Amino acid sequence: MFALAVLFGMNLLNYIDRYSFFAVGVDIKKSFDIDDFWYGILGVAFMVVYTVVSPFMGWLGDRYNRRVLLAGGVALWSFATVGSAFSLDYNHMFFWRALLGVGEASYGVIAPTLIADLFPVSKRGRAMGLYYLALPLGGALGYGIGGWIGDHWGWSRAFLVVGLPGLLVAVAGLLIHDPGRGASEGVHYAGKADRPKMGDYLRLFTIPSYVLNTVGMAAVTFATGAYAVYGANFFQTVRGMSMTQATFWIGILTATAGLLGIALGTALADYSYRFTKRAYLLLAALVTAGAVPLGLYAILEPKIAVSLSLLFGAMILLSMVLGPCNTVIANVVPANKRASGYALYIFLIHVFGDISSPVILGWVSTFFGRPEVADSWIGRFFATIGAAPVGEENLTVAMLLVAPVLAVGAFFFLLGSRYLPADQERVAHGAGAGSAAATPVGFH
Repeated sequence: MFALAVLFGMNLLNYIDRYSFFAVGVDIKKSFDIDDFWYGILGVAFMVVYTVVSPFMGWLGDRYNRRVLLAGGVALWSFATVGSAFSLDYNHMFFWRALLGVGEASYGVIAPTLIADLFPVSKRGRAMGLYYLALPLGGALGYGIGGWIGDHWGWSRAFLVVGLPGLLVAVAGLLIHDPGRGASEGVHYAGKADRPKMGDYLRLFTIPSYVLNTVGMAAVTFATGAYAVYGANFFQTVRGMSMTQATFWIGILTATAGLLGIALGTALADYSYRFTKRAYLLLAALVTAGAVPLGLYAILEPKIAVSLSLLFGAMILLSMVLGPCNTVIANVVPANKRASGYALYIFLIHVFGDISSPVILGWVSTFFGRPEVADSWIGRFFATIGAAPVGEENLTVAMLLVAPVLAVGAFFFLLGSRYLPADQERVAHGAGAGSAAATPVGFH
């Protein structure tokens, strides 16, 4: 439990660091004199590097000391967060946010593999659920602390406050127990003979539930990335809330929704698993589909209280997929390939998720804010449904893109659930026999 507590603490600080940036986003835009498009680029600078570096970290995580890689990554991201406080212009901030991605890549890839090796399949879902509770708590604290400090002392101080504690947690990372790859499944991978080859990594694409779960999670990550980068911005610029109000309420709702969603998702998935081995992805399909109308009407509803309530419901449903879908990756990828399995998964969900969504939404906001577009037939149509531009930007139209993307994600989760029982069984049998890899089966 000490190891899980340390990993939880790392994940908590991870999301505090990440979301404090979004909490002070409006002030950063003003300080550097940038529009929504360039803010979107800045918002995903760390995520681009995080995503690109993740495959390399996965390769290292399948071969070398995971505790050292973990602690080094946490120390680096904390240093980069503190460095962000000293940014004098846009380029400086871009550098620090990119460096943050290098540090987070090692942690994000390796931590789930340690949990998978510390807990057997029967307890793994609950352990993953507890680990991912740090996401809403960290997001809420990042929004709340970052917004409050930004309002009172300026955005630069926020990065100092949230960055320094990570250096202490990095030391704790060196003290956790690493049971060895495959320990929870009764096997032990050691030496060069057990290290996966390039062909083994490519065969990840032949695991149907792995691929389809990844596509579904990319859609969910697209949505959560959009809400993270532009949520507080939307309620300030479109609905007229102050920074403190917007970051406070979004922080409280994010934390509550995340806690409820992750707890409900983990409990329902584990309970449903008794009746069907498709449970994890069936649940993901159902809740993602349910988030579509809630997210749509939350953006169009002009009353702030109603809008926030609808968004709260959507956030609960989207939070319910985190534990089950990340557990699926651990359950369908052999232990000696899990770091790379998670790395590829992280790479894909972020490239097509929260790296793409802020840039796409920023461009759409700027495009539909142009006077000639606002005066066109499509601009007038959006205005009639409550999506009129504010100044030279139309963030409302941009935020509406989230709904159809979530609908696509729900479909792929449903499709992936067909293949999940066989894929899980194949890894369980392979691990039980001490096999380094199971025979892959393609789509059929």
